[in-house]
Amino acid sequence: MSLIRFADFELNEQTLELHQSGAPVRIQKQPARVLAFLLNHRGSLVTREQIRMAIWGGDTFVDFDQGLNFCIRQIRRALRDDAERPLFIETLPRLGYRFVGRIETIGGREVAPTEKRIRIGVVPMDNLSGIDEDYFAAGLTEDMISALSRIDPGHLRVSAGPRLESGDGLADQIQLLHRQFNLDYLLRGSVRRSADTFRITAQLHDLRDRSVVWSETYDRKTGDLMAVQEEVTRRVSQSLALELLPSAAVGSRRYSRSSAAYDAYLKGRYFWHRMTAESLRRSMAYFNEALSLDPGFAPAYAGLADCYAQMGSFRVGQMKPLEALAQAHSHLQRALDLDETLAEAHCTLGLIKSWYDWDWNGAGREFQAALALDPSQITALIWQSLLFQATGRHKESIASVQLAREIEPLSTSVNLYLGVAQANAGQHDLAVRQLQQCIELDPGFYRPYLFLGRSLAWFERYDEAIAVIEKGRSLSPDGIESLAWLASALAGKGDRKRALELVSQIQASGERTEPAVLIAAVYARLGMATNMFEWLERAVVVKSTPIYVGIICYEFIPYFKDPRYHSFLDSIGLSHLKSI
Repeated sequence: MSLIRFADFELNEQTLELHQSGAPVRIQKQPARVLAFLLNHRGSLVTREQIRMAIWGGDTFVDFDQGLNFCIRQIRRALRDDAERPLFIETLPRLGYRFVGRIETIGGREVAPTEKRIRIGVVPMDNLSGIDEDYFAAGLTEDMISALSRIDPGHLRVSAGPRLESGDGLADQIQLLHRQFNLDYLLRGSVRRSADTFRITAQLHDLRDRSVVWSETYDRKTGDLMAVQEEVTRRVSQSLALELLPSAAVGSRRYSRSSAAYDAYLKGRYFWHRMTAESLRRSMAYFNEALSLDPGFAPAYAGLADCYAQMGSFRVGQMKPLEALAQAHSHLQRALDLDETLAEAHCTLGLIKSWYDWDWNGAGREFQAALALDPSQITALIWQSLLFQATGRHKESIASVQLAREIEPLSTSVNLYLGVAQANAGQHDLAVRQLQQCIELDPGFYRPYLFLGRSLAWFERYDEAIAVIEKGRSLSPDGIESLAWLASALAGKGDRKRALELVSQIQASGERTEPAVLIAAVYARLGMATNMFEWLERAVVVKSTPIYVGIICYEFIPYFKDPRYHSFLDSIGLSHLKSI
């Protein structure tokens, strides 16, 4: 007999009978089936589509939406649960449902509240086809991580590992990963693309006894690139689910109907991650190419929204914020209209709500929605960390980016934002060490130099700070952010003349973007309060993005008690920070 016990309820999975404290509770068969499905995926988001396939089947012709809504109402009535303050069934608007109560036993087996999770590492697929095909190997690896992370987040933790070097030392590298990241399993593979064929290999290693659990090779034609990637990802994740978690459900991604469109999309994401003005322009070109081939491809619309959101920030500085916002909103709405369960779209919506709309609570809900749909969404964890910093929740900010680091411990961006979170929490000693390690990971990435320089300036090590920021500036000479932090360090050192010269250069960028909040930070460092507040007021009007620079940057600390600063907080919906 398979019994599931939770609170004072007991559900028999075979007979679909529900009891409370031994007394029968009336519930129809179909709602009971839905309840059993939710219980077996406790703690995880279950989408409406997953419920439809599991309970109704793929060939159902009934009004599924009405039927599921009826089932959820019946379940809540049977459990005396409140949709607004749920003890058992939580609704994630437009996404699905999640069982949030504690389960005591399943089939007579006690469920421990801190049951050990299996840890699996996924290392980058080796590209054996030449540098031009790097984007495909990278996309396949990303999809593997995403698919695996949705199998059963409560029991399977997925981490991205570093690239392995082939040769005699491969076994030692694998065992080093086992020790460093406490992994149970490792998934690795390779991609070879030649003429009109692909060969993709995948291996699952059990790191505890050094055995190979399984190894498979897939030979496919290149004519349907999307189908190749989707099939391989799904077959590998299904095999892992059967091997490691036999009762788990396997999530799936939604792809374009056009192989060429999907190929263009992968290239767009590849360049988007580089996050420079030039790479974003290339990214947008590829996303638009994907949409010209498949106008209904939701991820490409979300990708364009990502690009526009960044183009309107002072980090990239290629559009006026209000113009960028209009474009980002338009493309993002199209993505959500096509697919409400797209994690990338909810992540971008969270960014827009925090950067442009100043809807701080709404942003938090969107980041959580993205993570519920795809627990491996590193970008959502990073942007959520920045949201926490802006709203004064520094402990949670560090925890969010540390969770991202568990998934991708060697990611330059993740390690950068851990240092940023530490610095903005006042932990500049930890931030200096973290950012130095980040530079070791990728000496050619400009942003760690900027933030390392800021922490060095906090300790009044101005000559070192200026040299480090100049190094970052040399790696990205067109950025206005580096000019602002260099000017701040010079102001701290007492070189007012050069600092003001840099302010003039920053102002000149106002023809294409809105750097008002950066200018306000430099004036704050110079002690020019009247100028600072004038530029803060302008920043609010023109939506200089991201506005929370006026909160998290230490240049503004001397003005926290000034009534004019309180007015600034009021204007962006953060009045509660006045008492912090």
